[in-house]
Amino acid sequence: MPHSTEQTVLFPALVSKPVHIAFDQPLATSDGGALLLKAVDERLGLTRSLAACLPDHREPGKIRHEMVDLIRQRVFGIACGYEDANDVARVGADPMQKLLLERDPVHGDDLASQPTVSRFENRPRNVDLYRLGKTLMPTVTRRHRQRLKGRKAKLITIDLDPTDDPTHGQQQLTLFNAHYDNWCYLPLLGFVSFNDEAQQYLVAAILRPGTVAAKVGTIGLLKRLLPTLRQAFPHAVLRVRLDGGFACPEVFDYLDSENVQYLVGMAKNSVLSAMAAPALAEAKAAFEAESKTIAIYGESRYAAKSWSRRRRVIHKTEVVSLPGREPRENCRFVVTNLEVTAERVYDIYRQRGDSENRIKELKTDLGLGRTSCQRFWANQLRVLMAAAAFVLLQELRSRLTNTTLASAQVATLRLRLLKIGGWLESSVRRIVIHLAAAHPWARQWQQAARAWGAVIP
Repeated sequence: MPHSTEQTVLFPALVSKPVHIAFDQPLATSDGGALLLKAVDERLGLTRSLAACLPDHREPGKIRHEMVDLIRQRVFGIACGYEDANDVARVGADPMQKLLLERDPVHGDDLASQPTVSRFENRPRNVDLYRLGKTLMPTVTRRHRQRLKGRKAKLITIDLDPTDDPTHGQQQLTLFNAHYDNWCYLPLLGFVSFNDEAQQYLVAAILRPGTVAAKVGTIGLLKRLLPTLRQAFPHAVLRVRLDGGFACPEVFDYLDSENVQYLVGMAKNSVLSAMAAPALAEAKAAFEAESKTIAIYGESRYAAKSWSRRRRVIHKTEVVSLPGREPRENCRFVVTNLEVTAERVYDIYRQRGDSENRIKELKTDLGLGRTSCQRFWANQLRVLMAAAAFVLLQELRSRLTNTTLASAQVATLRLRLLKIGGWLESSVRRIVIHLAAAHPWARQWQQAARAWGAVIP
């Protein structure tokens, strides 16, 4: 064991010999598999496109970290589990993190310090962040146009979903939301899926104040997203799915004017409840006879006073029976322009719920909610960096369709493909990454590497 003046952790009686633990290997890394992230980013061109959106007003002679390096440091770091700017103090000298920024892992400069990262996060203006968000859309759609080459995209489904982002400080525009019963932001996230594929791909992430209505920012987002999709997929039918918070006349009129298919959930009211009353009575009678959950579907034409015209509203009325609980009534309503059966409409609408799983990945595994900067626009940048990391990981997963990782979530991808113990050495001719021989998912890593252009004998 190398000599060190640092105190070691000692376990004298756990096994047959005393065990000393020393964190003293400067060229070792716990992110030995993270080179896959760089391979994905090079193909996608994501971080370089994002960096082009941010003007650099620093004095040229004093720049140590280029804008693209700062973006890569944040995006790759978040993907590896280092979502906090303070993490730089611990991983700034990590040889793999340096290699991801095209620096020599042994002799290259360390990553930007926490103060530099903090200045970077607080520098962008709202117009810069608008360009960043707008760049994310064509980058993702262009990639899927290439991926689907040879088989046309006949249907593209757009899912927009808000989520609460609890805050615990003095951040700008963090407000108390009575529905969520906390101080928070309300990010709006946009996903797209193609044809009958189950996977939803992130294309937009917008931070919003804590008390805005769900509809705020929706039309603006769609005005950017719909033309982008139509340009990339001119023959595809576009379908929009939204939950009940988006059901307002402005959104409906815009969707009608754009000639897209839509399914929008709607909260019940006295008029809708009266329309569904016969179906509910039928469901109750069937439940009395069969003693099991009964669902009845129907439809009607409806227009609220503020609507410009009547629209088709389908309803699902059911009596739900769960073991050990009293039966309960459940009525759901969906506004749509689809010309299919009411049951089919609700089945299509119900599938939008999978976006909740994508949001959970973003919040739990990629720190989407780490919006602890004081400035609102700095927090918007953090949201976009988490979104970019998610795009890279989704793209990494897209090439693993024939492996055990085809449907793996972010945490699993990180554990099995990125967080591999190893050490690096650099010579004049090459860089060698020595990974743990006992890594249990070495075969899956090699499969992923081959899928992204590695040559493995």
